[in-house]
Amino acid sequence: MSDREARLGEWLCQETAFGPDATVVDLRPLSGGQSSELLSLVCRRTAFGVPERFVIRMEQRGKQLFLEPDIAREYRVMKGIAAAGKVPVPPLMGLEATGEILGLPFMVMREVEGRAPLGRPSMHVQGLLVEIAPEERRELAFNAMGEVAAIHATDWRRTHAFLSGSEKGIDRHLSHLEAWYRWAAQGRSFPLTDQALEHLLRNRRELSDEEDVLLWGDARPGNILFKADRSVAAVLDWEGALVGPRSLDVGYWLMMDSFVTDMVGIERAAGWPDHDEFVRHYREASGAQVHDIDYFIVLGAFFIAVTLIRAADIGIAAGRLATETRMAHANTATQIIAAKLGLPIPALSPDFAKHRGLAPGFSGPRSLLEA
Repeated sequence: MSDREARLGEWLCQETAFGPDATVVDLRPLSGGQSSELLSLVCRRTAFGVPERFVIRMEQRGKQLFLEPDIAREYRVMKGIAAAGKVPVPPLMGLEATGEILGLPFMVMREVEGRAPLGRPSMHVQGLLVEIAPEERRELAFNAMGEVAAIHATDWRRTHAFLSGSEKGIDRHLSHLEAWYRWAAQGRSFPLTDQALEHLLRNRRELSDEEDVLLWGDARPGNILFKADRSVAAVLDWEGALVGPRSLDVGYWLMMDSFVTDMVGIERAAGWPDHDEFVRHYREASGAQVHDIDYFIVLGAFFIAVTLIRAADIGIAAGRLATETRMAHANTATQIIAAKLGLPIPALSPDFAKHRGLAPGFSGPRSLLEA
């Protein structure tokens, strides 16, 4: 057993959820984490007899995507979700906030059985979605959107008041995004994301005055584990949870849907709803209207574009990308921004196409590039 495993074992024995007889059987990296490192933990407790499986989510530091990673905040968000009982999340087992055990703060969750529609270049060409029938895809999609509505129905003033403040949620969010973008850009010019931010700030006052609700912040199918019957086993990745207008999550969902279909020249799998159908189902599930969807699609694309600025810088620092890469300037997110703002559409950077597993030479939808 390594020193790392020994330290973890000692910590587990002190956690009420594990108890004094907890023993680390196996600890190894787990694929799937983007904004934070994931570890697979197999642990044996005498009282249970057989090894049990858990997931450790680390707080990312140094090469992080976000300005202020905070695993304790995410843990608190998930604890509130679990307490509300409307949305399934992995059972929480413990939080280590000092970084003294594994070198970084982390939380431990019980592993949940299920599958997420992950994959590059698109979930519509490989993985879970292509293995099921069209009517099953439709059921899965609407079950997922139902969870978005359930998140928004959570009484956040009771469970997540710590996410609020004196300002409207959208104003706090825009201020945070601007600070994060300035940090990521480091004084450099990124013309399309610069214009996107200016558009978002300039048009804020024109938005409908929606009530604040609890928001997931990263609403997309890839963050959901599904059971074999297409019902939702668990909703994952609460790092970006916030309080704000419900249209933010819906617009982000639609943006991400285009991100893995239209914008990479891939047709939606048969049975998968189009944007109007998703919005209609959300309205039926929530009993609420959404507004200003194009604004929130731009907002979502801006969010992804900033993560790609950070991803490019991390890739350059690691020697995976050349310093002159255009990945942070010319990617699917900046193409969405340009299309929505009526600006020239950049051809995809070859580095971004490779990053997404697209065919060599693919530069974006012809309909957009020729517009």
